[in-house]
Amino acid sequence: MTKPGVNGSSKKTGVGDVANYIRSKILLGEYGPDGRLVEDQIAKELGVSRTPVRQALATIEAEGLVEIFPNRGAIVAAFSSDEVWKVYDLRAVLEGLAARRAAENIDEAELDQLHSLAAEMERLDRELREANASPGRLGRGAHKERVRCLVNANQDFHHTIVAASRNHRLEKSVRRTVQIPMVLKAFSWYRPVERAVTNYQHRKIVRALESGDSQRAELVMTEHIYEGRDVILRALEEDRI
Repeated sequence: MTKPGVNGSSKKTGVGDVANYIRSKILLGEYGPDGRLVEDQIAKELGVSRTPVRQALATIEAEGLVEIFPNRGAIVAAFSSDEVWKVYDLRAVLEGLAARRAAENIDEAELDQLHSLAAEMERLDRELREANASPGRLGRGAHKERVRCLVNANQDFHHTIVAASRNHRLEKSVRRTVQIPMVLKAFSWYRPVERAVTNYQHRKIVRALESGDSQRAELVMTEHIYEGRDVILRALEEDRI
């Protein structure tokens, strides 16, 4: 049996698919920090029983995206400014190392993928800018779809670099750590200037990887991660999250 996915496409509704559905909603900000995740409601949305939903929530709890409390159920994790600092410090070290190793091991197919993803994020950013300049140009659904695509492309960009490090233990650590700040880093909270900086840094990272400059790749990636941290901290201070 299949049900519509978050982007309108059909998908199977096994435990892994249910987890992907919930995770995507969290990363897009549709399930916000401190928001309650009601098993019955999610099960109804997907046309499944509560069992795979409960198992999926347990999986996501292990990733740090959700907290499960007795008598309260599952709550989307929220993060204080102090926690953001700690998480991004860890992420900067891990992804900086991944970029360093990727510069030594990345292949042409992966570089092509990074160029393609960087171009895709720039295209989506242009469309969002045009929509902001001409209110009503994009309907709410189309705007949300572009943000979803932007989030996914950004994740794929970082995952490609981590995979290119050829270090499976590092890859596992990064994937677990990256999920946490992504709750706060949905691109719907990024201002146009912040998205522009992100896109510029993506291109700098690709150039460093392409030239095999491992030290430069690590430095630029570290700078990129900390720039993302600063965006989140500003958003927290301004109560945008």
